Amino acid sequence: MGSLHGVGLADVTSEWWQGHAVFSNWSDLSLELASKMKTQLTPTQKEVLKPGTDAEKSFRLWQWLDLMKSAAEEESKPSLIALGSNAVLVAAFFENLSPEDHPRQAIGILADMQKKYPEDVAALPRLAVALALVFDQPFPKNWPHGQVPHAAVPWEEPAPVERLHSMAGLQKDRRYVLDLRDLMVDELKYIVDHPLPETEMEWARKNVAASRSGFDKVFSTIRYDIPRYEKNTLIWPYPTYTLAEIRQRGGICVDQAYFAAMSGKAKGLPTLFFTGQGDSGGHAWFGYLEAPGRWETDCGRYAQENYPVGQAIDPQNWKPISDTELVFLAKNRERSPAFQQARLWTDYANSLGVEEGDRWIEAALTIQPEYLPAWNLRAKLLAEGHADRMAQREFWQSFVKRFAAYADLKVQGQEKLLELAKASGEAREVANLERQILVQNRAKRFDLGIGAAAGQVSEKMQEGNWDGAQTSFRQALREYKGQAGGHLFYGLVAPFVEAALAEGQMQVAKAALVEARRILKPTPDTLVGRSFVLLEGKVGEGGRLK
Repeated sequence: MGSLHGVGLADVTSEWWQGHAVFSNWSDLSLELASKMKTQLTPTQKEVLKPGTDAEKSFRLWQWLDLMKSAAEEESKPSLIALGSNAVLVAAFFENLSPEDHPRQAIGILADMQKKYPEDVAALPRLAVALALVFDQPFPKNWPHGQVPHAAVPWEEPAPVERLHSMAGLQKDRRYVLDLRDLMVDELKYIVDHPLPETEMEWARKNVAASRSGFDKVFSTIRYDIPRYEKNTLIWPYPTYTLAEIRQRGGICVDQAYFAAMSGKAKGLPTLFFTGQGDSGGHAWFGYLEAPGRWETDCGRYAQENYPVGQAIDPQNWKPISDTELVFLAKNRERSPAFQQARLWTDYANSLGVEEGDRWIEAALTIQPEYLPAWNLRAKLLAEGHADRMAQREFWQSFVKRFAAYADLKVQGQEKLLELAKASGEAREVANLERQILVQNRAKRFDLGIGAAAGQVSEKMQEGNWDGAQTSFRQALREYKGQAGGHLFYGLVAPFVEAALAEGQMQVAKAALVEARRILKPTPDTLVGRSFVLLEGKVGEGGRLK
């Protein structure tokens, strides 16, 4: 292949494959290319490894070959070589691959796509990657939410290969509100993350009329079913949960949010289904990609309810992602040169390992100080290198300082410091950190403070220290009096009372309910009020279970 920076951008990958048309195994190829890169690319030559250069293509090819050692099947070899020759696809795959993905399954999906629809893979490589990384693991059976019976949902087992072909056709016919070629994998995955049949999506494309800029209004096109809410019928009461049925019958907030989110996906618009706890209880709303790199995350969110955060699901790992985290991760970062450079150097550092990688991480953070994957990789390398407690403490202190403006991340760092303090028996530092987390999140992000308080209460219960647990419980109630509503009830009160009942601490449970009612003052016509009555119903006269 010659020098890492001597061949034209479009040719470097394909030229390499032409020179290795016959080979014995993927492992030998990987070692050969890795050795050449490490020799030619020293830490003093960081500027050679830039996005869009031959050096980047060589590095991504090295990653591809390394993965093929364990993922490749002999019969898939022609498809895998063709995929490996697609520099855009290979880069998109490794830029978005996370430790929680299943690479073997994802590569299998991509190979099947390449074999059956090579023209679609060539036209929409990032869409192919998004489909592979979403459907590399089973779709969760509790989708889309807990307020509809599974049997009512028009579920069809996802077929990512056929979906690529179908979406490529819709893209070609210009039936989407966005050009899929303009979107990143991290955006495309919020279009493909559903198991609905094409008939449902086509219904939405034909019957939901809304511009991209005004798509937030789709939420309110579904009539709110007030009688159903008043009867406390929170589960969908009808046999089928189609989009047409929801429009005809109306629904409550979860149905409005689901309808809007699915309609957006049908029209090629990335969407998320959010839930959150407000003053009077739970609520659902949705968000959508208003323009590439810019999310609108509060469509249908009630401003007066004081929701500190909305939670959605990241379909790449089926774990929660908050609206604040989504906006932080987006911020047009993927499209900025500094972000792309930091990502490339971080990925290269990960391939090098503990000793050689840190200098590349430092370089990445120099040009993009808030590049979270670089921070996460440094934490991983510290742990793998068995760094002493002082080095870990300095790292997490720097993390907290850097992300002081982002409550979720700041608390993440503080919790790591808390773990270190507990492990070393620093009682004063433990108390100081616990207090910091409670106080700093008392205003806007009280969900984080309540979560930390619940953790403290839980620790004391596990130790059998019920007096201490009660003290921490009452302190948290006072801290968040008058502002936390649903979060305080569902995150602290209900778990504490249920745990007390399970452990036979009946008087503790009863006293906790009395104190909570005095502090929260729940009204009977809210979800929190109804849940409160149900919880009180579990405790009878004299503290006996009913």
